[in-house]
Amino acid sequence: MATNGYTVEPAKNGVNPGKGHHHLLVDVSIPADLSKPIAKDDNHIHMGDGSTCKTINLSKGQHTITALFAQGNHVPYDPPVTDSVTVRVVHVN
Repeated sequence: MATNGYTVEPAKNGVNPGKGHHHLLVDVSIPADLSKPIAKDDNHIHMGDGSTCKTINLSKGQHTITALFAQGNHVPYDPPVTDSVTVRVVHVN
């Protein structure tokens, strides 16, 4: 994943203007309240280490994966920096 106009850095670096890290939202919508930290559960994958790629295991069927960029405190930018892709898993090992 990449962002235009933003720099990816680990969450431990704190809140820095124009910088942050990715989160993957699996089969859930972007939070309605962008002033609060993104949830952390099976459907909200934090990439707070500053990584730009992630392997995730999905069940068979259709899934929507949304990348949402957030500040070091896990609060998304507003307006949101985001993009989504829909995939269909046809075979699971």
